[in-house]
Amino acid sequence: MPVNVAIVGPVGAGKTTLFNALSGGRGSDGIAMVDVPDERLDRLAAAVQPKKVVRAQVRVADAAPGSRAQRIAAAREADVVIKVVRGFGADPDPAGDLEGVELDMALTDLATVERRFEIVGREVRVGKKEGADELAVLERAKAHLEEGRGLASFEVNADGQAVLARLFPVSSKPSLVIANVGDQLLPSGGELAERVARLAAERGARSLVVDAQLEVELAELSAEEAVEMRESYGMGEGKLAEVARAIWEAGGLMTFFTAGEPEARAWPSERDSPAPVAAGVIHSDFEKAFIRAEVASVDELVAAGSMDALRATGKLRLEGREYRVQDGDVVLFRVGR
Repeated sequence: MPVNVAIVGPVGAGKTTLFNALSGGRGSDGIAMVDVPDERLDRLAAAVQPKKVVRAQVRVADAAPGSRAQRIAAAREADVVIKVVRGFGADPDPAGDLEGVELDMALTDLATVERRFEIVGREVRVGKKEGADELAVLERAKAHLEEGRGLASFEVNADGQAVLARLFPVSSKPSLVIANVGDQLLPSGGELAERVARLAAERGARSLVVDAQLEVELAELSAEEAVEMRESYGMGEGKLAEVARAIWEAGGLMTFFTAGEPEARAWPSERDSPAPVAAGVIHSDFEKAFIRAEVASVDELVAAGSMDALRATGKLRLEGREYRVQDGDVVLFRVGR
C-alpha cells in the first residue's frame, strides 16, 4: 500500500497549486498517485534492461476547502500531513499560518483527550486502579495541548505512546512543512522561510521552500528548458522530487529493490524491517513462506549486470529470517509453496 498524504493549509496558501504540481495535473477528485524519484532505480534499470520499471508511489489528497473539521478529517486519514503556508503575496505570515494549522490540530486532540480523561477519571475514582497510569498520561497530554502545542512535541515513553495511539491523535502525525514562496525569494525563501524552518524543527518536522506556481509552469516546458529555468533561480534538482522523497522519509520508510528481466521495481518498507516482513510487502503469502533472501547492493548489481551474474561469482549474500532489510538493498526472496 502506498503512503497516504494529505495536503492542508489555510485558504490562499496554494495547497491546491502544490497538489497540481505534484500530480502533474493528473489528479482526480483531489486524489493523485505520485511517483517517488530514485536515481538508484534508474541505474538498476539501465544495467538490467527490464521490460518494465515501477517506481514507489505516494497517494496524495488535496484536503477539501471549507471548515476546520474537513481539514482535520483529511489529516486524520493520512500517514503524513503536508502543511502548506503562504510566503508570497501581500503581508505573508507563513509562521503564523503554521501556528494556526497546528493549533487547529492541537485543539482537536485536546477535545478527544479531555473526553477520555473524564471517562478514565470516573473509573479511577470508583476503584479501577489499573486506569491510574493512563490517567497520568492523559493529564500530562491535556496540559501540553492546552498550551497550544501538538502531540508531536510531547515526550512520553512507549506505554504512554500506546495510550495516546488509541485516541488516533492528529497532531502527532508525521508532517512536512512547505513554505510556498514567490519566485523572488528563491532558492532559500528568505527570512520568512527561516522562521518556518525553526518552528518546524521544534516540532521534529522538516520544512522545504517551494514555489508551487513555478513548478506547475516548469512542468509545461521541455526538460532542457526546465533545467535552464531552475538554474536561473539558483535551483538544481526539481523541488517536487525533493518533496516526494521528504514525504517518504517522514513516513518512516526505506526502499528496497527487486531487479530482473521482467521488472525493476522500488518497494516501500518500514525502516529495519525483518526480511520476512519486507517479503510480505511484495505478496502477503511471502511473509509466512519465507525461506531466505539473496541480497546485493545497487552498486554490486549495476557492476555485475544481473543477480545471476552475482550468484555465479559468489557475491550474493544469503540472509535468513533475522536479517533487517536496509535502504537500497536489492533482494531476491526465496519462498516455499
